[in-house]
Amino acid sequence: MKSIPDILRALTDADVRFVLVGGFAVQLHGFVRTTIDLDLVLAMEDDNLSKFITVAKQFGLAPIIPVNIDSLKNAQQIDQWHREKGMLAFALREPQVAGSVIDVLVRPEVLFDKLQAEAVTVHLFDRAVKIASIDHLLFMKRIANRPKDRIDIEALEKIKRGEDPYA
Repeated sequence: MKSIPDILRALTDADVRFVLVGGFAVQLHGFVRTTIDLDLVLAMEDDNLSKFITVAKQFGLAPIIPVNIDSLKNAQQIDQWHREKGMLAFALREPQVAGSVIDVLVRPEVLFDKLQAEAVTVHLFDRAVKIASIDHLLFMKRIANRPKDRIDIEALEKIKRGEDPYA
């Protein structure tokens, strides 16, 4: 089974333009919690999406919904799914049980260019990876407002103030 580190290395090596968001990004800012997936915001340009899809196919990642992975490049289809079904993420999963999951946020609350411009670059698995800023994570988590998001918000606010997130 391939792992999240392998997937992140491959995305970086393929020059896929992405910003890591969600629980994994929260961890990298200093609040360790359990998360089972990668949440990414991609530059939604054809060339970048093609690079992402190539990497995804190398890892056997396939959409959770019964569509072809190349559907990710169909902006009209994504718009329709967002409008009609409330789709926020295009979820991909490795074929094996308990395989890695990648959620590509198709309509993020903060657009890719802004996320990337204000992202923090961290060295992760021997690669430079961009993660969303604390302010952007706080903004996104306040909108989602699930119980786990409220825990993350409290921790991120403490980190931002220079406090111990576990205190």
